[in-house]
Amino acid sequence: MSTIKHQIPAAFGDDVFSALENFDHRIYFRWDLTTDKLELKQPIAHHSYDIGTDLSDASTKLWHTGLIHPDDLHIFRYFLHKIYHSRSRYLGRTCNQACKIRLRSHRQTDYIWSEIHIITYFDERQPVIAFGNIRNIQAQKLWQQRIEHEAFFDKLTGLLNKETSRHRISEYLDSLAAGDEQAGLLLIDADGFKDINDSFGHLFGDAVLADMGNAISHNFRQSDIKGRVGGDEFVVMFRNLHDMDVLHERCCSLIQKLQRQYQSGTQTLPFSISVGVSLYPEHGTDYAELFKHADRALYEAKSKGKNQYVIYHNSLFNQAASAKSRVPNDFEDLQQKAFKDNMIEFIFKLLYETNSPDATISLSLSMFGKRFNLDRVALDLFDPDTNQYTTTYEWLSPHGVSLKPDAQSAGISAMAAQRNSFIQNHYKATSYGVMSIFEDTTKADSQYQPAFDALHLGAFAHCMITHGSDTLGCIGFESRKPRSFDDECIHALSIFAVILGNILLTSYSDDKLRQQNSHLRDLLDHMQEMVYIVDKITLMPLYFNQAIRQTLLETSAGHPCYELFHQRMTPCPDCPVQKLSGEGSEYIACELSNWDKERPTTTRACNLHWNQNENEPPLALVIQEPF
Repeated sequence: MSTIKHQIPAAFGDDVFSALENFDHRIYFRWDLTTDKLELKQPIAHHSYDIGTDLSDASTKLWHTGLIHPDDLHIFRYFLHKIYHSRSRYLGRTCNQACKIRLRSHRQTDYIWSEIHIITYFDERQPVIAFGNIRNIQAQKLWQQRIEHEAFFDKLTGLLNKETSRHRISEYLDSLAAGDEQAGLLLIDADGFKDINDSFGHLFGDAVLADMGNAISHNFRQSDIKGRVGGDEFVVMFRNLHDMDVLHERCCSLIQKLQRQYQSGTQTLPFSISVGVSLYPEHGTDYAELFKHADRALYEAKSKGKNQYVIYHNSLFNQAASAKSRVPNDFEDLQQKAFKDNMIEFIFKLLYETNSPDATISLSLSMFGKRFNLDRVALDLFDPDTNQYTTTYEWLSPHGVSLKPDAQSAGISAMAAQRNSFIQNHYKATSYGVMSIFEDTTKADSQYQPAFDALHLGAFAHCMITHGSDTLGCIGFESRKPRSFDDECIHALSIFAVILGNILLTSYSDDKLRQQNSHLRDLLDHMQEMVYIVDKITLMPLYFNQAIRQTLLETSAGHPCYELFHQRMTPCPDCPVQKLSGEGSEYIACELSNWDKERPTTTRACNLHWNQNENEPPLALVIQEPF
């Protein structure tokens, strides 16, 4: 055995204890309750708190010098009360207590969430001495607050999300006594958003929605309930409505703020909003009723030329059919609207939020089925070795018949083979792609009728899914009764087949990945926004798009993003990169202040998931509007 050249501890001594203190970053203390003196035990150098090695008159200083956050004094008071009035003092034992409060940091400008554990020793029923430790739980507390925030708020706009909006408004309405006060429910919808999103892209569309949310937030009072309930649809509960002129002024102000034109190159598109208003208690006393009437008023505002607000009145009641008013608790109410307004955006958001092609495909099939009133929507994958198609994903209405392998009996399998043969024989090239469309199967040869009857197939539209020269499968829309498929339906089928073939179903080789990355760089270089990738730990940029490269001096390289773009010596206080979780798929947007204080910069960030080695730093993608 080789000679040990340095001392290795054999027992749990002070040196081991000191090393553990430094490892877990706890601060240990001794509090003499007879002299009211608090001493830190071997304090960690440069610890985070505004606490000296010795603290005489500890009780006075804890209460009167701001060492404890004012909002947490009641917690600490109760904490001490439990110590001094513990039953342990009657039994001559120790008392163990813990609490979580905010302690002032060494900078004396902020507070740190901390967890305090104390063991108190009693003599003759009197507390004599206490030993304890302080642990910094700031990161855990901020993470907990962030999780709670994400559960209640919309990530893009910062307003309440759909469920929380409904709950808060319902809670508010339930608290009102009949005739107690008047309130207004405003349903706000964007005019022309789909054209802007289609023409200028998803990221631009997100910026428009974020701007819309910001305008709504600032246009109404802090006491009003404001939320995003759909893709481009928002709700506001205008509380304590004592003067209709105030409501009129707020609606007109918001409409004026958001009436604008967006331009990209030579293309200019108008943007505005329409608002439907219902009044409590005149038009309803619960959320569903007020929402329904505000929705009808919104439809009226759209019908009259948009860019205006309409207050619900009884003559709109009979327009329910044309207005297609929605009940907010229905699944279809807002999800289907977002899907109808922009199918591509909806699918990509599903992929982004779920980070799962399987979940995205399954949810998309459901949306197609409900949107076009189908009985079966299915994705069949092609096996080139067997030259067979197999149903892998499937959505069914109550009248649909499953053709998944595990759902087929021997009789169904034979009929399914007949059906498949008929569909394959009707494929032909169209302007939408290679498709097989048959709108009335009763007109097919009689030999197929038993199969069509058993499988509830009255009409179908199928589209081939390809990637390059490879056939990956097919996607099909089916109805149990004969029907026609209009251009919107066929176009949607074609677009989804392209998304499936090029994104959701494709496994690229290394060469294809390199080609894809090249295309991605070209795409980023053509964006007007400033796009860059940073090391999440050091905030050093690792990649710039052309919008930055063409204005950035070579001598600027090697500086962190906050210094490079914002002329700061420390990270931006609201930096979205530092708010990202370790590996989550969240998308954080915020306003960052520049040296020009009057023009904050809209900045968005998300984690960048690449196939990294363990030793490579975590990365974030940042998109920032140009200065």
